[in-house]
Amino acid sequence: MPGLKPLLVSLALAGVVAGCGSSGPKPLPFGSSCVPGDTVFECASGLCVALDTASGFCTDGCTITDDCPADFACAGAGRYGRICQPLTGCKTETDCPAGHVCNAETGNCYIQVSRTLCSPCQDTAQCPAGGACFEALGSGEKFCTAACGASDDCPTGYDCREIPAGAMGALVKQCVPSTDTCSNGRGICTSCRGDAECGGPFDLCVRNVVSGEQFCGRDCNPQKNLCPTPGCDPVKLDSAQNPDCPAGFSCTNLGKSDDPNVVGPYQCVPNSNTCAGYCDSSDALGQVSQCGLGKVCVSNACVPAVDGRMCSPCTDNDDCRRGGFSENRCIVNNCPDCPYKGEAFCSTPCADDAACIRSFGAGFVCKPVDDPSGVERSYCMPQRGTCQTGLKRLGEDCTANGAADCVTGTCLVAGVTSFCSGPCAQDSQCGDAHYRCCETAAQGGYDCSADKRNPDGPKSGMGVCAPIGGLFGDDCSPGLAPCQSGTCLDLGTARLCSVTCAGGAGCPSGFTCRKAQLPDLSGEADVCFPNGGGTPGADCDFGPAACQSGLCIRKDSGPICTTPCMADAECPENWICQLLRTVNEQSVQACLPPALQDG
Repeated sequence: MPGLKPLLVSLALAGVVAGCGSSGPKPLPFGSSCVPGDTVFECASGLCVALDTASGFCTDGCTITDDCPADFACAGAGRYGRICQPLTGCKTETDCPAGHVCNAETGNCYIQVSRTLCSPCQDTAQCPAGGACFEALGSGEKFCTAACGASDDCPTGYDCREIPAGAMGALVKQCVPSTDTCSNGRGICTSCRGDAECGGPFDLCVRNVVSGEQFCGRDCNPQKNLCPTPGCDPVKLDSAQNPDCPAGFSCTNLGKSDDPNVVGPYQCVPNSNTCAGYCDSSDALGQVSQCGLGKVCVSNACVPAVDGRMCSPCTDNDDCRRGGFSENRCIVNNCPDCPYKGEAFCSTPCADDAACIRSFGAGFVCKPVDDPSGVERSYCMPQRGTCQTGLKRLGEDCTANGAADCVTGTCLVAGVTSFCSGPCAQDSQCGDAHYRCCETAAQGGYDCSADKRNPDGPKSGMGVCAPIGGLFGDDCSPGLAPCQSGTCLDLGTARLCSVTCAGGAGCPSGFTCRKAQLPDLSGEADVCFPNGGGTPGADCDFGPAACQSGLCIRKDSGPICTTPCMADAECPENWICQLLRTVNEQSVQACLPPALQDG
């Protein structure tokens, strides 16, 4: 089962009792528990908001917090727009998890890091001065905006708009992306590494546990499942066509288990359990991205092209002149001693590399070709010289075979992650607003830090396209930009890019050099960890760094934090001070909880 995106609301069940002598159940009051689609117990407001299960709560739409009753705030809720939600959150830092602090005004626990425009955020305190942590209407995505007075104050691709911000939802002018999203927002059946890459907050990155294939699903309402027989329960159908899903997909309960209370999440997933060969793009570049070179999308399936477009198979020039491609020619790969020698495919004439990049994207070059007709001209072709391999595009994983996986022949390394990139001299050449042109670094790496960039691109004059983010303090949850340092610190409740440190020094303000377990790596490492952390008794599954003291001890129910001491009086009530061993085999004088005491 895939990990769920954070829930927007947490509300205890509220019982409802019908009044004596009433002719039927009374409408449920604001904030009461409800079941979406229930025609017996209905909300007085007319809006029952479903969460990740079949349960929900009664609420109403809003614009600002003043529209809501006391103890409710106006906030985005994905597909439901902005609704009144119960006020929850922290009051002091003791209410927050390890490495977080509390903004009592907003009730948000957040990590004390400075993030940039369009970076994921937990609170406005992480965003540029005068900016806001904005939750986009419809998608539920939270990202940093920046203050502005007019649209020409904002970078290309951003508009200066009034948005609700702060605890009370007051309207302020901010730079907001024109598309209302900072994420890739990948569509159904697109390959993914995490939920953050997929559509809205209810669209998940689904994993086929047998094949290991990961792809974006789509949120769907099981009440819309088409019942094959009268009287059947659409929610209980194992597989059914649903108007929320494309043909060949079913609205499926991914939360199936032996526990009858586990219901949902529901996602559109292919009946074949694989997205291989699925497509939905109608434009040529989109079809290349989904299907590969020389293929087209027909009835949501990738099939070989027969219209003579770039990379479609051919036997002669006539095969390449169909579909309006009158200048295309059938060229033959005559590479010596390569497995693709003799491969014949259609190609397009060109004047220079830039023309090929404009037409087909990064990774295409303009090369002279011997034309049997006697006219020697240059034609666009994949940089790797073949249409049959190395077809992965910008951002796709190339860990397995390195540069050989990529159509550009460029594979960037970011710690334990590798992804396809392409050469560039300025941001616009990357062709994707979520990527920027950065300096190349040693051993296939890259550096996007501010001192390595200028308005016209890398200082060297040539760089590589890299995803925005991955700098110190950036969110590195699955699906977001990988950390350039390769060190993604898992705090249990959040992930952020950090750096390794030695001798307890070299960390930015607000961070301390501590031992920590790193995701995807075995053993421990010294890393810069945000100040704060768990007090005695707090969970430290993620290593000693999760503890304020840096001391974590074993317990049958899970490791917990402790604190150093010289006497029992320095310990919490009923804890005793004695010599003990920590999870990382340190021998220290520290406080021991009652559950671990003899007798």
